[in-house]
Amino acid sequence: MRDEAEKRIGHLYPKVKIPPRSPLSQRGDGGDLFAERPDLVPYAGKELTVIAWLWARTVKSPNPAFAKVDVPLASTFMLSTKAGKEAYVEPVIEDGGYRFKVKVGKPKNADAVKNGTKLARGANFRCVMSNSAIEAKYIRSEAQAGRMGARLMAVVAEGRRGRMYLSPQSDMEVVAISASPVWKPELMVTTPCHDVDRLPMYGMPTWGDAFTPRQLVALTTFSDLVQEARERVQRDALAAGLPDDGKALEKIGAGATAYADAVGVYLAFAINKLADRGSTICGWDSSSGLGVGLSAK
Repeated sequence: MRDEAEKRIGHLYPKVKIPPRSPLSQRGDGGDLFAERPDLVPYAGKELTVIAWLWARTVKSPNPAFAKVDVPLASTFMLSTKAGKEAYVEPVIEDGGYRFKVKVGKPKNADAVKNGTKLARGANFRCVMSNSAIEAKYIRSEAQAGRMGARLMAVVAEGRRGRMYLSPQSDMEVVAISASPVWKPELMVTTPCHDVDRLPMYGMPTWGDAFTPRQLVALTTFSDLVQEARERVQRDALAAGLPDDGKALEKIGAGATAYADAVGVYLAFAINKLADRGSTICGWDSSSGLGVGLSAK
């Protein structure tokens, strides 16, 4: 299933490219990526498999001076709090806007990084451009008006001995928004639940709104592959000599169909977890380096 999924949607999940070292960077002169991130030297010129794209929701700044800037609503800028493997995001203000830069090591202002742009309990944040308060009422009104966006904040890739935290590349956002799903759940969110009932409050009235277009493409692809895998398992089981229990047998569940159904059910369990972790509701646990979905909270 993995190999077939990669053939179908691999272009939507490109690897991250680490640039080669230039003669300047090899001399150790400052100002280049490897001077700031010596941990990336072993990966110079290589491509790494991405295991997570970390996004921050955004709204227009309430400050009139920056009304055109989509500012992040980030509950934390910490990516990893593991001792000796700390990593965090630093917003860099420039050219009337900002960009995200990933740094490794302990931050100088640990509390500020830990809190991100969050000010207090609930949906209360601050504007990274002006430090103006962004109240919950404003955020909800912007979300319900369809003006809440998202911006790629960091990338997590597989390294030789652990995870590598990298600054986002502009082309990654372009690839992500290029996805075009053929199906989207239209069922309204009505289930009373502390986590779920917030979706309509923040401009997501249907279950499909909890997923990005790329996530929907992936879920649809894997769901299709579960059925295809089940059919292949059934064919292989018949070829291996298991009886054809597609028709009524005295001993129910003893043949190729029952075996294929069992495999299909287990695969469906995996897709169920994917739907949980592969949604916009999923957060990043900086202590474990894992996505935390609804059922994990």
